[in-house]
Amino acid sequence: MAPPKVDYSLYLVTDPYLVPNGTTLEEQVQKAIDGGVTLVQLREKDAETCDFIERARAIHEITKKAGIPLLINDRVDVALAIDAEGIHIGQEDIDVATARKLLGPDKLIGMSVSYVSEAAKAVEDGVDYVGIGAIYDTATKTPKKPPIGINGARKVLSYLSSVSRYVSTVAIGSLNLKTVRNVVHLSAVPGRRLDGIAVVSAIIAAKDPMAVSKELLSLVRDPPYWMRVIPNRDVSSVLSEVPTVISRVRSETPFVHNIINRVATIFAANVNLSIGSSPAMSENVAEFDDFAAIPNSALLINMGFGTDDWVEKYLAAAGAYAKKLRPVVLDPVAAGASELRKGAVKSMLNRSHFDIIKGNEGEIFSVAGEASQMRGVDSTSSSQLQKKANVVEALAAKEKTIVVLTGKEDVISDGMTTFVLRNGHRYLADITASGCVLGSIIGAAVAVSLEDRFLAAVASVLLYTIAAERAAVAPGVRGPGTFIAALIDELYMLSNATANGDVSWLKAAKVERYVEEA
Repeated sequence: MAPPKVDYSLYLVTDPYLVPNGTTLEEQVQKAIDGGVTLVQLREKDAETCDFIERARAIHEITKKAGIPLLINDRVDVALAIDAEGIHIGQEDIDVATARKLLGPDKLIGMSVSYVSEAAKAVEDGVDYVGIGAIYDTATKTPKKPPIGINGARKVLSYLSSVSRYVSTVAIGSLNLKTVRNVVHLSAVPGRRLDGIAVVSAIIAAKDPMAVSKELLSLVRDPPYWMRVIPNRDVSSVLSEVPTVISRVRSETPFVHNIINRVATIFAANVNLSIGSSPAMSENVAEFDDFAAIPNSALLINMGFGTDDWVEKYLAAAGAYAKKLRPVVLDPVAAGASELRKGAVKSMLNRSHFDIIKGNEGEIFSVAGEASQMRGVDSTSSSQLQKKANVVEALAAKEKTIVVLTGKEDVISDGMTTFVLRNGHRYLADITASGCVLGSIIGAAVAVSLEDRFLAAVASVLLYTIAAERAAVAPGVRGPGTFIAALIDELYMLSNATANGDVSWLKAAKVERYVEEA
């Protein structure tokens, strides 16, 4: 007889030391089940055998009434004593073959894995599911291995998608209301995604475990807005919607929180104001939650400066906005210029989601793991269009994001559709922070066009680059210095004209859909 079919969506792992004062572990488990927990693992690392069995019996009564499995951590003897539905074992615990022999064919056996090699061994040994992790650093166990992040989970899932026998999966390791959505949906690979998440402190330590469980289950089962991609985009239909986005920025005054290169703050603030958005420049972690709660808000993370705590600060901001379902734009400034910056970007993508990633060729290639050439913040790469389009499209598909690669020709992709835009002026390359302020414009646009982030990116680039063309030939412009003031003026005038129904400037748009030659 094979083990029963199990719903792994929300897998609760207990820890008696995390139970809040005034309640019991049994009460927390019952409330969690009422909130949607689909199976429970009882973990009692320090309990005497008799106490472990007594508690296991009490918890088993609760899970049996709910019709969900109870698994015992490590201890086959305890599982046998109470006739639990199965066990979960670690890499250094009893081997699977012995556990199966003792438990029989109808009991569940799960194993912790961190790497593809461990997953392959677990599959070969006949486990029913694997717990992948730790995804992030966890305080509930002393880590013996470094956290594997989203990318590590993706590697294990990619392997499991290739094996003939289906082995279920849950992720574990500091999963909570801020991290679950990203881990579940960003780790997915073609043909395979996580079956669920294993949670410890987020539920056991909660004052309201039922409410937390309900919310976690929703995050696991309901795809986030950024998983939606509109297929078969054509240039004319996208261009027809560009004025709507620009007009909405003017009429709705989105709030754009800029964590930005300090040399760009004044320029970016003035550009935001010129198009109708409301800018704030803040790196203060204490303000992140309040800013994220503002209606029509968006966050720009511009990596133009580096401090000892920059990555954690960026992730804290991104987490605050993600919790409120507000968009985050990443500008990986000089991503390939140093090992420090390469590592920072890798860490951020391994721990968070970004709605739009914007950068020059060197920056985007570095983010994608491709060879790139950088001199400080400037890209010195010059790839063929086909190469750029392929890199941008692959990165967008992998990270479930919109990628904007800027340069002489701008390339924008959602992973399915790729546009090439050829507007702009050489003065943009001759002024400081021209790319930084484009990121801020994109933030304003996506704040009002969250339902279509690809459109928001196209609209932003067209507004900016066509304004640059007009500014370069404006009366009194003699070079980069006078160009900056004219650019702000043109952004203001084009935005106002669009809001008043004049979209004649869009006739200058040079946009085509990229189709790779056979």
